[in-house]
Amino acid sequence: DAGVEVITDGPWEKDCINLNRRFFTFHSKKRPYIILKWAASSDNYIAPLNQKGMAERIKISSGATDRLVHKWRSQEAAIMVGTNTALLDNPALTNRLYSGPSPIRLVLDQQLRLPPTAAVIAPPAKTILFNEVKSGQEQDGRLSFEKIDFGKDILPQVLDSCYSLGIQSILVEGGAILLQSFVDQNLWDECRIIIGTALKLNGGLPQPDLHQARLIQTKCLGQDKISYFAPPNG
Repeated sequence: DAGVEVITDGPWEKDCINLNRRFFTFHSKKRPYIILKWAASSDNYIAPLNQKGMAERIKISSGATDRLVHKWRSQEAAIMVGTNTALLDNPALTNRLYSGPSPIRLVLDQQLRLPPTAAVIAPPAKTILFNEVKSGQEQDGRLSFEKIDFGKDILPQVLDSCYSLGIQSILVEGGAILLQSFVDQNLWDECRIIIGTALKLNGGLPQPDLHQARLIQTKCLGQDKISYFAPPNG
């Protein structure tokens, strides 16, 4: 329309689609682009059994990898965790170690059990709580409530809400049940797994099963190994 010739067919087409994969996924699949991420020990556990909170939290990744993860956060529209992760780890889910914005924080909190002091709802980043109690906004619009039916399949409802809100991408950081649900329902586009090669837990909570996912590449950052996966048919 502007008199500029645009050639779409050619050897560059695949790279162009990949460069804009969040945009194309959002509009073609009517849902955000989903990136799964977790860290695991060298023997494939993401946490010890019966972890009771931050006092017992075991650090898996290195400081350099932490900065990379915060870079990832700056690149996505939203970040998501389940209730248990928000309660046990009390994560802020903000970008503090890299330049750029913090993502919108999405939390599954069925009965709104998160205390008002929870780091995940602290300013300045925005937070959306998916629950079955109420809808609306508080704290000058920074804290929002999206009511869904927890008696039905949760993830399609959450992704429909995110689509309606214009959220084009989500970095899913936990916990294990939530991550496995995305995998089992084939609602993911990338997975990034950080393995702390120097740490062995000798038991604990196993990392999620990606089934027949395709390994795209593996990189090393200090003693951490970072593997990137795509869905089997992606």
